[in-house]
Amino acid sequence: REGDVDFLVMELLDGESLADRIAKGPLPIEQVLKLGIQIADALEKAHTAGIVHRDLKPGNVFLAERGVKLLDFGLAKLHAAAPTTSRTVMGQLPTEQHSAPLTSAGMILGTFQYMSPEQLEGKESDARSDLFALGCVLYEMATGKKAFSGTSQASLIGSIMSGTPPPVSSIAPMSPPALDRVISTCLAKDPKER
Repeated sequence: REGDVDFLVMELLDGESLADRIAKGPLPIEQVLKLGIQIADALEKAHTAGIVHRDLKPGNVFLAERGVKLLDFGLAKLHAAAPTTSRTVMGQLPTEQHSAPLTSAGMILGTFQYMSPEQLEGKESDARSDLFALGCVLYEMATGKKAFSGTSQASLIGSIMSGTPPPVSSIAPMSPPALDRVISTCLAKDPKER
């Protein structure tokens, strides 16, 4: 706020979104691993601060010169058990001043193709929901294809709830078997298995 003028300052980033990069085709496996580690590290930092992103997708990952940046925390949720430190600023955001929460139990928020089964069921999401989305993103980076698809919202939800995408190694034969294990663990239907 400057005088009577409210404004928003945002970081200027040079690079491209992961979605734009994937549109050019699958990434080399070395790059999938490098970027995947950076995305996982960024998620770990958010989760340690008690923040669940809830809308991780290639369009919200930016490939900057200095590495990966996670964007659009608009649907993020601060868990009550989050540590209260000077670095935790979510409680200072204007959205926290509302007397009623912006989301409630049973609401489905996010981008369907990257949503975990528990999010689709309107259940409470936590860090494991972000891990499911990470599995979807890794799969798409390695194959150039979405992990789950459907011809309608209903068939897409059905695919996420009960389907299993083909292993990355069946589409990208040079990928390490460990990548298939990481992705399949992230894409486990039961959050306890992620």
